[in-house]
Amino acid sequence: MDLCQLAGEVLAERPADTDPAWSQWSLTSLTRFYRHIEHAEFISRDGKEIHYGLCRPNEARAWVIISPGRVESYIKYQEVALELVAAGYAVAMIDHRGQGHSTRLTPNPQQGHVGRFIDYAEDFAEWLDGLHTQFENKKVFLLAHSMGGAIAMTYLQQVAGRKNYQPSPFSKAALSAPMLGINTAPWPLWLAKPMTRSLAALNQFLSPKRYWYAPGTGDYATEPFAINRLTHSEARYDWFSQMYTDLPAIKVGGPTNHWVAEGVAAAEEVVRLASRVDIPVLLLQGDQDIIVAAEPQRRFIDHLPHPESNLLPVAGAKHEILMETDAIRNPAMQSVLDYFQDDA
Repeated sequence: MDLCQLAGEVLAERPADTDPAWSQWSLTSLTRFYRHIEHAEFISRDGKEIHYGLCRPNEARAWVIISPGRVESYIKYQEVALELVAAGYAVAMIDHRGQGHSTRLTPNPQQGHVGRFIDYAEDFAEWLDGLHTQFENKKVFLLAHSMGGAIAMTYLQQVAGRKNYQPSPFSKAALSAPMLGINTAPWPLWLAKPMTRSLAALNQFLSPKRYWYAPGTGDYATEPFAINRLTHSEARYDWFSQMYTDLPAIKVGGPTNHWVAEGVAAAEEVVRLASRVDIPVLLLQGDQDIIVAAEPQRRFIDHLPHPESNLLPVAGAKHEILMETDAIRNPAMQSVLDYFQDDA
């Protein structure tokens, strides 16, 4: 059976996420689809092992590249990949360095860390260059979430077509809650920026081989659903939380001070360099998102040169729009599919 046909059958069986049967569907039917995902890895220019997954139907209309957010592994995107493949797309998904099954960057494997934020974007470029022959002159679209959006935009603005990397293959980009400004509460950004830089410098001076978590963060711990800041879907929240129990190697906790300093600077740079992004961008913005800041997202869209770029407010959505409850998620996901369909 072709992968598109299988995906369509599995998708047709999917109950509403408010139906208790959704959990059983995710463990059986969705898993049946996921077994067809090809898992691979490559070694980056600095020796890091970067893992990724591929869904390759026989007759794909185009490719969609998924860039996950902070702490995420691509295996969290099984349902998104299912919908894309059912719509006729081939899909490629990456585990960014320091998370998922890719090489960890500190002695504590649960710390969210990166040496330079642009390292993510250069990994992304190496990965895409390695996939180049797979694209077979088909259109290639980008779907990125949170930190993955900042990584993908940094790739477009500072890496693609430079430093011996190939030009970007993307025709369009859809960004879900992109990290273009970090909510640093309870500290205001003007205080958090110098504080994290100072803490990172102090860490380097006092304990260069042991990175410190940013204040208020630590090793991975699951929040009770009732107080979670990510989604209104209890079924999806339980599903991806269970992954960390079943696969403890993919756990990532809080960020280091150094990561926060790099992330804040990178997000600001993405907004500043908005004019370098010459493809259309659809930006999905949840009106209940308290993880990333909304105002820099608006400024970014306002300064994009392509006239088809657009900000799409998603009413009622928390940060993880693609993991939201059906009433919120399904219209948002359909907007992404329609957006790609227009150009596929």
